[in-house]
Amino acid sequence: MIKAERIEKSYNGERVLKSVSLSIRDGEFVSVMGESGSGKSTLLQLLGGFLSPDAGRVLWDGQDVASFSERALAALRCERMGFVFQSYQLIPTLNVKDNLLLPTVLGGRLSEETKKYVEMLCEELEITPLMKKLPETLSGGQSQRVAIIRALAYRPSTVILDEPTGALDSRMEGKVMALLSRINKRDKTTVIAVTHSERVAAFADRIVRISDGEILREENEKANGAKGG
Repeated sequence: MIKAERIEKSYNGERVLKSVSLSIRDGEFVSVMGESGSGKSTLLQLLGGFLSPDAGRVLWDGQDVASFSERALAALRCERMGFVFQSYQLIPTLNVKDNLLLPTVLGGRLSEETKKYVEMLCEELEITPLMKKLPETLSGGQSQRVAIIRALAYRPSTVILDEPTGALDSRMEGKVMALLSRINKRDKTTVIAVTHSERVAAFADRIVRISDGEILREENEKANGAKGG
């Protein structure tokens, strides 16, 4: 379980998150929705341990992330969590193939099985012809799909995505969300996704709506048939 307990975050004296509490169960699919500047991306980075809260705490399976050593944080990111940033954060000097396999190399988990899994994901999201390309030659949508596959490459138990379909057309959005939904259901992978799209949010078990740094409400109803794609 991932749990945020009354977390707060400010930048230059401006409160971005105001005593936010949120629990995410193992295997749950949660969408976080809100206007630009609502604090949802900051919330995701706090949940992933990329930022430290000014107050409150973030727990992974009961352990306070703030107490993790650099090695423990690295292990969390290399072994248990896949994270997709809005900026994608592809390594500019590595081609697509090497970017995709980098987390498995760093985590010591590169295997033939992993390579085959990555190849399957590339086929599904239509990245295979781009394997030798450098990131600077990719479109925004192509970069986004590479970042998503990279986050899924080593089958992490939790995937955290910041606007995972923001640069995609409706056809590819559907393919990405079908993939995430399938992994969530088949592998019991926890999925946490920030989105502006009601279509994307409808794939979740629960929608968390955030405004001005506070959670407005949570909606636990699944849209009929949305997760079946």
